[in-house]
Amino acid sequence: MNYQKLALLFIPLLAACGQKRPEVIERPLFEVRNTSTLEIDKVELNDTATVFHFDAFFYPNMWIMIAADTYIKESGSDERFFITKAEGINIGEHFFMPESGQTSFKLFFPPLDPKITKIDFIESDCDDCFKIWGIQLVPSKKGIVTYKPEKAKVEKLASLPPVEFVDKPAILTGKFIGYQQGLVLPDIQLESMGPIFKPGFGDKIKINEDGTFRMEVNCGLPLLTDLYPWGTKVFLVPGHETTLTIDLKKQSRFESKYRTDKEDGDSAFIYIENDWLSTDDMNILNAICRKTDEKLDLFTLFNTVDGFTTDQYLSWLQDVENSIRSSYADFPTLSEKVKILAEANLKASTYYLANLYSAVIHEAYYRTRNIPHEERQSHPLELEVPADYSKSVIKSFVDENIAYTSSFRQASLDIFFEYNKATFIEANNVEGIVEAFKEQAALDLGKNTDLIADVAKGILYYEKIESGAFLNDEDKANLSAMQNDYVANQLIAYNNKLVELIENNKAAADKGVVINPTPEVAKEKALDVILEKYRGKVVFVDFWATWCGPCISSIEAMKPVKAKYVDKDIVFVYLTGETSPLGTWNKTIPEIKGEHYRVSNEQWEYWYQELEITGIPTFMVFDKEGKLTNRYTGFPGQDTIENSINKNL
Repeated sequence: MNYQKLALLFIPLLAACGQKRPEVIERPLFEVRNTSTLEIDKVELNDTATVFHFDAFFYPNMWIMIAADTYIKESGSDERFFITKAEGINIGEHFFMPESGQTSFKLFFPPLDPKITKIDFIESDCDDCFKIWGIQLVPSKKGIVTYKPEKAKVEKLASLPPVEFVDKPAILTGKFIGYQQGLVLPDIQLESMGPIFKPGFGDKIKINEDGTFRMEVNCGLPLLTDLYPWGTKVFLVPGHETTLTIDLKKQSRFESKYRTDKEDGDSAFIYIENDWLSTDDMNILNAICRKTDEKLDLFTLFNTVDGFTTDQYLSWLQDVENSIRSSYADFPTLSEKVKILAEANLKASTYYLANLYSAVIHEAYYRTRNIPHEERQSHPLELEVPADYSKSVIKSFVDENIAYTSSFRQASLDIFFEYNKATFIEANNVEGIVEAFKEQAALDLGKNTDLIADVAKGILYYEKIESGAFLNDEDKANLSAMQNDYVANQLIAYNNKLVELIENNKAAADKGVVINPTPEVAKEKALDVILEKYRGKVVFVDFWATWCGPCISSIEAMKPVKAKYVDKDIVFVYLTGETSPLGTWNKTIPEIKGEHYRVSNEQWEYWYQELEITGIPTFMVFDKEGKLTNRYTGFPGQDTIENSINKNL
């Protein structure tokens, strides 16, 4: 036996066993966290306690809290070591941040076995409680291992896919590196699901337990759109797969104020690629798109454009375009494919702002003079806008590549209605409107308008479905006669699915979801009639909309509150208007137990004015006699809601 070789084998093992865990770890490394509020300054380890020294960063005068069931545990273990005391903050109580937005405190836990070298900090098991995973108690030269993408084995396709409808789904697959059990990510959505359906129509991306996901997107056309909440661009192509990898370890390291192991390139923790674009291509594209967003940020341009005429405004936008184009030289590896998509995004952005001339100049006028909203009617601003302004904007800022972007839907509608105003008012059918548009627009624009006409036609039928006027046989025949299958197939499938969903929802009363018809009374009496139906019970009314993020968040926050009042004399009523698309509304309400009403725009506007609703969500609590006792704009918190209900029971 070669004893010398055997001894060499044991050297690394002995070294590892001999590495003593220090008594104090300054700003320890960690793998993943769900918060940027807490930073670990140091961890003390001794025979009597494990002490975390935290620095907290949060909004002044807003509260944070450390729950009474906060614990630490060895990573990968189920054994919990619960908090024993705290200094600088009271356990289980609201702590209001000072004006500086910073504070420090200590949390004490039982001592840990010396063999434990990696732990998790879990501030209770609630979804939004503070959590930090993989805290290293033994220094490591390797640090935290982050994702290293493999080099592409297949050459990327030379040119972008054509802007043509394809009736196959684009596939978005991916993984979150460092995903942890108990990590609740914010809702992950695509800004657009294609040119026909309304932006935000798409489903949330469901994350599997191993951090992977897969989503089919029936976008029809190649689509450059935003992935929320990261705001990064993704490029989807029907019939092809786009992969997305988000390294949560790298993101946590990049966003931490205290990490000492940061590396160049940590800001690029999102990896996107497909058959056309590499991760490097997408990084360049996203960098240019961010620069475009910065140059055209609404809240920073008001001082610049204040007082501009239409000619000055359009000239300024063209100067911004040229400025962005000059920055292309900063990216030596910029490919023609990326340049086309960057140009498409740039044109979509400037076109959007060009269309907003009147609104932007008005807002600039009032903001630069510090005129509050309530006084603006006393300071009218008259603007001269040429009659052909909209058409000149279309000619100057719209090109065919804008069809790659998620803005193409709105651009198609703008162009369609600009060249079709009279016909749209006079015609009473979709087919007549579309044919009239083709005749008028093609002559003036001098370009092929078939794609715009197809998109506009699809949107008109979609809006018809959303209004509750479902497709009849003639509509389906007209759609099926289109040259591309995508628009017809998607709309007919959506129509049939929505009809089925509505019928299912009507039958869901036994599950606690009740859809009610709007009372057929004068708009002044509608709310009284609704309340009368529930006389003898406390009525909690929620004015909301499907597109309102705070509304959806408050509905989630209300679920544990509502659970406390099962079999009590209280009813939960949800009121929305036609701005909540019929399809989205029917998809959303099965998860919202209560009495539901979707009223006309006229009724909704009347409530807004008469009830002085300044924003949604707005909540109103009525006693058993129908008298208003409390109202809140914005979710006031579970305790406040419960108190306002309890005093009426």
